[in-house]
Amino acid sequence: MKTMKTMKYLGLASITMILVFAVSCKKDNEETRDLTVNVVGTYKGTLAEDNQPGSIEATADVTKADFNIVHISCYGPGFDTTFLMELYENGDSMMVCNTGADFKMQYGHDQMEEHHSMMGDSNWQDWGHHMGEEHDGGDEHFGGFDMDNRSFGYRFVISSDSTLQFNGLKQ
Repeated sequence: MKTMKTMKYLGLASITMILVFAVSCKKDNEETRDLTVNVVGTYKGTLAEDNQPGSIEATADVTKADFNIVHISCYGPGFDTTFLMELYENGDSMMVCNTGADFKMQYGHDQMEEHHSMMGDSNWQDWGHHMGEEHDGGDEHFGGFDMDNRSFGYRFVISSDSTLQFNGLKQ
């Protein structure tokens, strides 16, 4: 009789451990999704100067550079630039932010290195979390991806009185 109870408890404990393991593995996979798969591709659209009539045709090629980091090449007649951006989820949008030295140049401080993996942070890919962890209230961002419309928009600051706005649709 005692052996039967022991077997019953061992069986129940084993099932519990398997369930806990399965759920924790699923959670880890969800927390480490590579967001680049959602945005890589070619975006065709226009570049327009703020407060100026007209626009030129332009293209943005978005490729995966690393985990959650995309390489963006934006070009059109008389314009050609490339840069890296880290991706963050924000509802139906995928927001972008500078990385590395570009982050420091833009915001005046270093980005916390690997803060999401060191602290076991489950929502590090969330835009609101990124803004709270990495930015001050006045920090400016320049674009992102609209997942519902399959579009990409980005504002390029050329000088203190000149900006170009790219808007394109995924092909």
